[in-house]
Amino acid sequence: MTVDVSLERNIITEVEVTPHATNETSLELQQRFAEAVPAVVIGKDIGEVEVGRLAGSSGTPDGFNDAIRQIREQAKNE
Repeated sequence: MTVDVSLERNIITEVEVTPHATNETSLELQQRFAEAVPAVVIGKDIGEVEVGRLAGSSGTPDGFNDAIRQIREQAKNE
């Protein structure tokens, strides 16, 4: 999945998750996760964001949290 985040003073103002799964079940779980995640992370400090099981998806949060860690590191260096 691809994760795009907009930040303002380290606060998440927008988030877009684009699923890339090829398996039908995985794709459905990623799509449900993508729809649910904005309500959980928008308005939060990126340094404090880490999601768990969301919208029935237990594996997708791992990829999302890894992406958030990478974005956090990239934001520090800019």
